[in-house]
Amino acid sequence: MAERFKFSAKTVFFAMVVVNVLFFAYARLSLDNRAGAASRIEDLQINPGRINLLNAATRGPGGQAPKSACLEWGSFAAIDAGKAEVALGRLGLPRPPLQRTVGESGGAKRYAYYVREPDAGTVAQIAELQRSFAGTEIKAGPCPS
Repeated sequence: MAERFKFSAKTVFFAMVVVNVLFFAYARLSLDNRAGAASRIEDLQINPGRINLLNAATRGPGGQAPKSACLEWGSFAAIDAGKAEVALGRLGLPRPPLQRTVGESGGAKRYAYYVREPDAGTVAQIAELQRSFAGTEIKAGPCPS
């Protein structure tokens, strides 16, 4: 029995030596490839030259000019439009409101005012003005061109 144990121990010893040599060779050849790792990192980084756009942009520098948000207040008859313009002038808006024709009613043109990029305070002031002009509405949407 003693010789069988020696034979078995020698086999295990040589098998462990072979496994260690193979692992060492594998580790040296594949795990410590720093040049390969550096090239993979560069491949993962964003390269603007390799970006392909699938559809044309509708906003920003790649497409049309961006649409800004507006508050639309209207519609007014010609008589009320002048009063509304004076009331908007008293608010001291950073940009003057845009007046646009929005259609006709009973043969008379109807007008609406557009306030660009209003803040919460401006919206509240216009809502207060709107109460004194019956039949008008306030809507948010894109500014007209």
